Amino acid sequence: MNEQRILAIDYGEKRIGLAISIPGFKMVEPLKTLESNKLWEGLEEVFQQYDIKTVVVGLPLRTDGKDDKVTTKAREFARAIQLKFNINVELWDERYSTVEVEKILKDLGKHPSKEKGNIDKYAATLILEEYLASLP
Repeated sequence: MNEQRILAIDYGEKRIGLAISIPGFKMVEPLKTLESNKLWEGLEEVFQQYDIKTVVVGLPLRTDGKDDKVTTKAREFARAIQLKFNINVELWDERYSTVEVEKILKDLGKHPSKEKGNIDKYAATLILEEYLASLP
């Protein structure tokens, strides 16, 4: 059987970014970006392909640390994943992940507006890197 992995999700109302841990290392690879209308089918494929032990869902808190409409939807989404896949789901503060990805892309000479399909999976990558760094 494959080694267990951690899946990170950058939740958004239009697109959902996915990144996955590389077994044996505190390293991450961007996986894919799913359109919200293909979300559950895409997640089913990922769960069939990989042995996922934990899901980390980015929690888009407001800058003051409070919830808003999207934060509430992300919490509901995390609960739905937990119930559907019977798996441990962790929430991770990801207030600035998309902004950070856009900054990195600009530093690389790329235009974030032309990378919309990739920004979400890169944000999920940052979320998972931070999560893994916090583990003992």
